[in-house]
Amino acid sequence: MKIAFAAIAVCALAACSQAPNGTSLASATAQVAGAPPGQAEAPASGASTPLPAATATAPAADDASVLTQYHWQLANAIDRSGRRIDALFVRPGQPVQLDFDAQGVATGNACNRMRGSYSVAGGKLTVGNLASTRMACNDSALTALDAAAGRILQGTFTLGLDVHGQQPRLLLTGADGDKLTFIGKPANAAGQSAPL
Repeated sequence: MKIAFAAIAVCALAACSQAPNGTSLASATAQVAGAPPGQAEAPASGASTPLPAATATAPAADDASVLTQYHWQLANAIDRSGRRIDALFVRPGQPVQLDFDAQGVATGNACNRMRGSYSVAGGKLTVGNLASTRMACNDSALTALDAAAGRILQGTFTLGLDVHGQQPRLLLTGADGDKLTFIGKPANAAGQSAPL
């Protein structure tokens, strides 16, 4: 009798694409067969399979921990007019870099190193005043780079994080319209500078 009831229930479920409570056919069939809910559900044909956990975009509440997992190297910077901010790109092959940790955020690949506090809340990244080392820069372009980095990289930004695929991206949009795009390199990668 139980076998006959189970067979009728499976046939009834097969006639519908979803059970009335919104449970998928595969999940409902697995439950009738005695499997715990969600254990035997397979993706529907043609549906995209989920990305591995390491490449999934983090939820907003976890943005701060995602920031600490990468060295963020500046790939593009444009002002509100759409012009490239050339002062940030005077060291070819050594892009300005941001490193986040539990103590704060540090810059790298300028003439001097800078460090400040930061917070993440409500889709915004706020970087506090950046304290700088005081090394004399022997090149006026490096002096300009330090000045531009100190001015542009602090304040409140709209935060965009995309860690799908091979190149994680961090997009910071300032209140003044500046847009900074950073590429993430894993923090444990060889040859990368460590935060201050």
